[in-house]
Order: sequence, then structure tokens, then C-alpha cells
Amino acid sequence: DSAKKEDIWNMVNSDMVETLARQLASCEVDVIVFACTAGSFLGGPGWDEKLAKRISDAAGGIPATTTSTGLLEALKLTECKRINMATPYKDNVNVEEKHFIESKGVIIENLIGEQCELDTDIVKVTPNRFCETVMEMYERTPNVDGTFISCTNSRTIELIDILESKLGIRILSSNQVSLFSALRKIGYKGEVKKYGSLFQLL
Repeated sequence: DSAKKEDIWNMVNSDMVETLARQLASCEVDVIVFACTAGSFLGGPGWDEKLAKRISDAAGGIPATTTSTGLLEALKLTECKRINMATPYKDNVNVEEKHFIESKGVIIENLIGEQCELDTDIVKVTPNRFCETVMEMYERTPNVDGTFISCTNSRTIELIDILESKLGIRILSSNQVSLFSALRKIGYKGEVKKYGSLFQLL
């Protein structure tokens, strides 16, 4: 599939969102996550909440959240005001993500995107490459509060604990904040290990 802005936008505006929400509801799930970072911010500030409502309404009231919602929750709870951001996206998507996040009062000091055209290109961006990018930005601006690695198609989970220990800042990633938001929706209070210090805030 394409990672281009217009293709992501067409996908998230299709009635497949509601169709799939109804299918998931039939499985009697406790919460539904729209696990796509770009698809949940491209509509601008507030778009993530509208998308979650569409899903919840179609699913008969089952709680729903999105990756971007989870990110905003995580940034607020961790009190991250100045961050770096690594993404696999092209610059026209990066600009939209930067605007979405900064509309909430968070400053993005450095942003590096890998300029991927396709989802299959995104999965080829290795954890080591993301690690190098995070380190490069940290060396430029070591006094940030944290770093966000974007896209649910990015391999990042194994980096979180390593980078937090090495740099002493919060490391957030799309899959991590998506899970965090889902667990908050259902009131989960158990322990979650190896996914970063964020889960201490459940």
C-alpha cells in the first residue's frame, strides 16, 4: 500500500472504517484502536477524536481510540513540552504531523523523516536506523523532554527501554502509545514491562 498523503487520506475517509468497526464489534472486543498514526492526524487538530467517535458509533458504543490520541495523552501525562521526532514519512506528511502536535503546545525541536513512498518501504527502515536518527537529534538538542518515533508500521518497541536508559529522556512510539491509550480506555492497572516508562503512568 501507498504511504502517500492523498492515499492515506482517501483510506481514512472511506466507509471501510465503519465496516471494519462493525466487524470488530461482532467479536465483542472491549476497545477498538485505529492503529495508523498519519490517518489519525491528517485531518488536523481534533481529527483523531472525530475518527474515534466514528468508530465507536459504528461499533455500537464500544470505546475507541487512535494512535494520535494516544500520543497526545502520552505527551500530556509525561509532561513532554519539547521533543524530537523521527518518522518514515515524506515531508508533506511530516509537516502535517508537526502542525497537529504543535497545536497542543508541544515544540518539535528536530524532525527527521525517511521519505518512504510505500508501506513496504517503511518496514525496511531498521530499528538500528531509527536508533541512529534518535541519537543524531539528541546530540543536536540534548535538553529535550523526549523523542517520538512515528508510524505503527515502524519497528520501534525493542528500542524504547534501551534508548530511555541511554539518554535519560522519554521515548514514545506509535505502537506503544496506541496500546497505552487502549489500556487506559478499559481501566487496566496491571504491569506492562519492556514497553518503556510510559506504562508506569497507567
